[in-house]
Amino acid sequence: MKTNRPFAFAGTLSAAACAAVMSACAGAPAGPAGPATGPAARSTDGATRFAYRVPSNPTGLYHIEDSLFVGVSTPVGDMEVMTTTQLSMRMLFGPDPTGIGVVGTVVGFNAVSANSLAGIRTADADDIDGPFALVLSPGGHVEVGTMPVFDTAVADLSPFPGIAFEIFPRLPAYPVGPGDSWVDTVSWYVVDEVTASTNNTIYRYTLVGDTLIGDRTLLKFDVRGEVSLETVQGEEDEQSTQEMTGTTTGFVLWDTEFNLPAYLESHREMEGTNTVPGAGAIRMTISGPVRITAVFQPRERRRGIGGER
Repeated sequence: MKTNRPFAFAGTLSAAACAAVMSACAGAPAGPAGPATGPAARSTDGATRFAYRVPSNPTGLYHIEDSLFVGVSTPVGDMEVMTTTQLSMRMLFGPDPTGIGVVGTVVGFNAVSANSLAGIRTADADDIDGPFALVLSPGGHVEVGTMPVFDTAVADLSPFPGIAFEIFPRLPAYPVGPGDSWVDTVSWYVVDEVTASTNNTIYRYTLVGDTLIGDRTLLKFDVRGEVSLETVQGEEDEQSTQEMTGTTTGFVLWDTEFNLPAYLESHREMEGTNTVPGAGAIRMTISGPVRITAVFQPRERRRGIGGER
């Protein structure tokens, strides 16, 4: 039987309920929410109006690879932690009164965390229970309803909830052409029994233009973000506080057929402190890439970022 540490926002998929506990706050409006179907519009001057839509085939397979390096410097010595995560989810898209409903089922998961002082810890799909469900607006606003719950012993190896905001980048509220940029702010927080975490990122997106991958033409836009995060753990006088700032840089390949990203890649570089009662402030660094590939299957053939499969 699993021993779970529940998150405060876990519950049924409800945009109203989710907004109270986790929200992505726009720097620029994303346009009105509502049923999202059909192709994205392209204006006569060659600019593109981006919008999330329910894809023609509503089921996709998402592969997420995350490599995270953490360096810790203390008065008594240094410590390094390298964590690699591979996650596969089958995602079902459908109309929702406030946008697009997305329900993900974990079909594969493996995490390995190697600590230079404490050894190796692992987690797999047997340590996860429950679906991943959210509501997505046409402009990329995410409201999380439910998340897979991890066993307490490996809860810190969970890629949720942050992965929800990695998969679906924000889109501009107006048509853009090559060289155009837009800025947006994404903020989210999560609270469980002993931990409260807040993440705030100011993103700048720039549309580069068309790029050819195999036999497919995708739209590429570069992404750069200024990140700040804070995590408070423990109770009352025994609380530790982690504060980190830095950048994330990468790019998105947008599939105009499915009106979704086909591939996303980002690289984190952050530094800060972890203040522990009785030990003072400990210096920390965080770095590493995240890569996300989406595979959808049209009626005639299966296609992914590498072409036909």
